[in-house]
Amino acid sequence: MVVAKKRAGIRLAWLPLLAGVALSAPATAATNTPAEIVNENLVVDFYRALDAANAAGTMAQQARHIAERYLSPVYIQHREGESAPGTAREAFIRNAEAVPAGPQPPGMNQPAKRVALMADGDRVILVTSRDVPDASGRIRPVFLFNMFRIAGGKLAEHWDAIPAQIGSPPPDARPMPR
Repeated sequence: MVVAKKRAGIRLAWLPLLAGVALSAPATAATNTPAEIVNENLVVDFYRALDAANAAGTMAQQARHIAERYLSPVYIQHREGESAPGTAREAFIRNAEAVPAGPQPPGMNQPAKRVALMADGDRVILVTSRDVPDASGRIRPVFLFNMFRIAGGKLAEHWDAIPAQIGSPPPDARPMPR
């Protein structure tokens, strides 16, 4: 009888340890719906098209095609302090057409590194990183946040956070298409 109680006590002693292991195990990763995967791919493809045009030095020539392919005609750009005549899609095109061909500023000559890509329904968040020079000339990473709302298979709305090093390049640098 004493041996049986002792064995039961040993078995019960493992319960808190097993419960702790079970609770500390990583949660199962959420899976995206097919529509969310399509939405993520739309955002990734948009940036691939921009990167390819930048790399080829043909942003001015490709701007309208890229905008018409990826941006909704009623595209909305949410950026504090930014307003332009016409639609946001036309403003994107004008800005991208103004990008001169030639060498790009440091940090803009390579595609951004993907840090995170997340979809939740019609919203997609893309976080990227670029290595750019700071005010002292030291190269350091900056992180860019972009969120899109997708509607009708196009980018319908955009929010972003652009660090000063990228949002306000030196006067002799090429502007980044927005």
